[in-house]
Amino acid sequence: MKFLFSTCFKLFFLLFLTASLSHADTGFSGNDSLQSSGSIKNERLYFETQELSNTDEIIMEHVRENFPIISEADLLKIASTKTVTPVISDDSLNKTESGGMFKVAFEVPENFLVDSTKIMWELNIPAFQSRLYQLYNGRKIYIDTWPNVVGTINDKTYTGNFEAYRIRNWPFYKDPDPKKANLSPTPPGKGNPLGLFVVHYDENSLRYFHGTNKNNLLYSKMRNLSHGCVRNDNDNIQKMKEFIIRKIVKSKDLTYWLDSRKTMVYNFEEEDKFPVKIIYKTYEIDRDEAGDYFILYKDIYNYASGKINETLNDPGLIFLTNKDNLKSEYRKNIGNDISDDALNVLTDYLINKGEEYEKYYIKDLKSALHISN
Repeated sequence: MKFLFSTCFKLFFLLFLTASLSHADTGFSGNDSLQSSGSIKNERLYFETQELSNTDEIIMEHVRENFPIISEADLLKIASTKTVTPVISDDSLNKTESGGMFKVAFEVPENFLVDSTKIMWELNIPAFQSRLYQLYNGRKIYIDTWPNVVGTINDKTYTGNFEAYRIRNWPFYKDPDPKKANLSPTPPGKGNPLGLFVVHYDENSLRYFHGTNKNNLLYSKMRNLSHGCVRNDNDNIQKMKEFIIRKIVKSKDLTYWLDSRKTMVYNFEEEDKFPVKIIYKTYEIDRDEAGDYFILYKDIYNYASGKINETLNDPGLIFLTNKDNLKSEYRKNIGNDISDDALNVLTDYLINKGEEYEKYYIKDLKSALHISN
């Protein structure tokens, strides 16, 4: 551990590299964080060490400490830029290797090295997942995708454009079920249904992001199980806690929260608030390492019936699966590579035979339906 701290200290000596890395400006929320329509400069960092066996771990730990919500994919990409060279010193006669020391250099996109920043936390309710974006120099940079549990049909999670306005550390929990009103609040700790950290965003319906005491539910297929709040994997909500405290809240020093087990509440000043967007969209086109794909989600709140509470929901953020919406999504995100007739065949197939929560790669659909570009 002593070696690690000593080494990480040297990481603050920076060399700046003007080369650019294609990174993360994406129009449609792709899972691959390196999709881009622009470029972000790298900064070149380095440290010196005699031990090379754990240099990837040192690099990733340093970057993660500086930007806690960074994805594993981006960490691995940063580590892959590593170069190792022997440290050479000049003596009075010639150049000699000095003590078996090595210089380990690596490249980090500059957006991960900022002192402060904003994010957008965007949840798609029927997809049971949220996407995190960094708002940086006028750009919306995709960071990561997290699984979530959302509300049941009787205790819905609502759509809207919100702002995170309050955080709670080690919260107490009071079951909102009127039938359980006589029960005492659950104290903070691992058995608490809110987990160890809460981010408030909706003052009207009292919905918020929080951890959980049933982490396994975050990885089941159907996750409309909560009283309306949005549950997160405990590791992810811990990352969010660290990120908010280190990078977002600037009105007050809250670093004493990082290792605290005290129940505390902090109401953001205006400068601390960040946007939260919650949509209800039962279809999308996305992209992964295998290519572009369609995916359909279940209409878990039966909004196709037309019964939508417009007092608590923003109806403009509800998008339901139908032929026109699928075609529009295709034209927007893929383009005009196939005719309208071919696109009708493709969307008809998805609506009539597609299974919800299954990926349908567009190249495979074209092949199966004999659609040529």
